[in-house]
Amino acid sequence: MSPLKSMVRNLVPAFILCLVIGASSTASAMVLIPVLPMIPMLDCNNNGTEDATDIANGTSQDCNSNGIPDECDITAETSQDCNTNGVPDSCDISAGASKDCDNNGVPDICQFLNDEDCNNNGILDPCEVALGAPDCNGNLVPDECDTDCDSNGTVDECEITADPTKDCDVDGSLDLCEYSSELGGDDSLDCNNNNVLDSCDISSGTSLDCDANGIPDECDISNGAADCDSDGALDSCELTAGTGLDCNSNGTLDNCDISTATSLDCDGNSIPDDCDITNGAVDCDADGNIDSCELTAGTGLDCNSNGTLDNCDISTAASSDCDTDGVPDECQIAADASLDCDLDGVLKSCETDTDTD
Repeated sequence: MSPLKSMVRNLVPAFILCLVIGASSTASAMVLIPVLPMIPMLDCNNNGTEDATDIANGTSQDCNSNGIPDECDITAETSQDCNTNGVPDSCDISAGASKDCDNNGVPDICQFLNDEDCNNNGILDPCEVALGAPDCNGNLVPDECDTDCDSNGTVDECEITADPTKDCDVDGSLDLCEYSSELGGDDSLDCNNNNVLDSCDISSGTSLDCDANGIPDECDISNGAADCDSDGALDSCELTAGTGLDCNSNGTLDNCDISTATSLDCDGNSIPDDCDITNGAVDCDADGNIDSCELTAGTGLDCNSNGTLDNCDISTAASSDCDTDGVPDECQIAADASLDCDLDGVLKSCETDTDTD
């Protein structure tokens, strides 16, 4: 098309100003002559021919009779052409060239390409469901294609809906399949073999997890964590929480130190003797044994009944032991007065004989 012709076709409404000269040389008038606008040519495919002419001549198809060549509908996405055959999908369907079993305006072939035929039987999933295929969860996918991890013929989602206890952690997966290695799960997720996920045992309070490591305490103990008193509580947690004592800071509960004889508890107060001594209980000879226990058991002597072990009376010079036999002299004299015939409190055997007669 020449530039002039194109310009003329696209003129907008305008007025032409004309100067009209009258009969006399002095008389004149101006006249405005309206010029009608020219309608621009519609040529959506830019082939130089009006769209209507393309359609009339069969150069372009207009299957939906909207006055626009099909190729322009498709380019502008006014119509879809999912199978790229140059024909709008709606026309493929209305002409029977493409099936649309679910009446969603999309040719079935295109839905097949989008993996909407899960069992590859040539029937779209939603159409198969409409024809009666089981679909317990209403997702328009035949049940045979949905997950059934335990192969019991029931979709997992539907099992859980019918019995929520089968998914105690509410993650959408059957617990059985999570902890059963036979079904591809991980046995360690049910360490106590009670058929309940460890995480659920913990969250429900059925099992404790005092160290918050995600493993029930009983399994930690079975795997070697210390529970010296077999009370089902980890020693480390008892020590941290203060529910178990470790007065000597040896990392072992006091009651276990005592039960294993690592520490003595001669007075039965459930406190290791070494801690009692540290806290002020008397052990005058520093042998690690509380004096009161030695006196009660008879392993330590107090012949003068002053509440102090004889060896401590002697070592502190509270009592004499001139013959170094480990017995305070006063006790020997009390037992046999003849040992101090002059009643001076000193054993005769220890005195020097000054009588030369």
